[in-house]
Amino acid sequence: MQRITIDPIQRVADTLQLTNEQIHYLQRVLRLKPGDVFIAQDGQGEQWQSQLTEVLGRAQVLSVLTRPPRPVTLELVAALPKTGFDQVVRQATELGVTHIRPLLSERTLLKPSPKKLVRWQRIAQEASEQCERGYVPDIATPVEFTQWIRGKSGGKSIQVGNYFCVARVNSPGLLPCVQALLSDSPQQSIQVVIGPEGGWTPEEITDAIAHGYQATSLGSGILRATTASLTALAIISSVREQLL
Repeated sequence: MQRITIDPIQRVADTLQLTNEQIHYLQRVLRLKPGDVFIAQDGQGEQWQSQLTEVLGRAQVLSVLTRPPRPVTLELVAALPKTGFDQVVRQATELGVTHIRPLLSERTLLKPSPKKLVRWQRIAQEASEQCERGYVPDIATPVEFTQWIRGKSGGKSIQVGNYFCVARVNSPGLLPCVQALLSDSPQQSIQVVIGPEGGWTPEEITDAIAHGYQATSLGSGILRATTASLTALAIISSVREQLL
């Protein structure tokens, strides 16, 4: 069944007040007519079976659907690639990511405008609707790597579930690390950090390790930044799904 994501304030009792954009999507793109049924979701687990009414811009809530289980925290922290981050957001949502934090690293080539964040949020919303996850990931405003890492607590010990992917470094593979972690605790929150084209600088790697991140590898090959993000998420999602 077709889905749209609404703001909770759009629901008043058993009526949904639809925006012009939502009306256009339902009636012009999906070709729904008054009386047709669709699912409205708030992106945080609430879902309603709804029906378009004869009154333009309104839909009637027919029933409250069962709330899907809240996903286990899976955060992608990724240095922005020059191109292709739209694809990363879309497919990361499909893979069940709960948080996305874009970074501006030393070698980041893209300096995004504020409009990019709005676009990424819309893409994540659309992907959530299409794959019927019921939850839309939170996407943070891009920040500098140095600002982000300063917000982490330092220490000599590795923080459980925090992985920093590096290339051309003799580090353990992400797959066996995740398997070992989740075999004991399948519900463990995980944060995976992916670098830009050209990789991390030695200083960035040192800073991450000093703040409790475990350096890991995605294999002997060199992956594009967009491919690396999706590979890491696919590994984590696959391992967790087999254990839950």
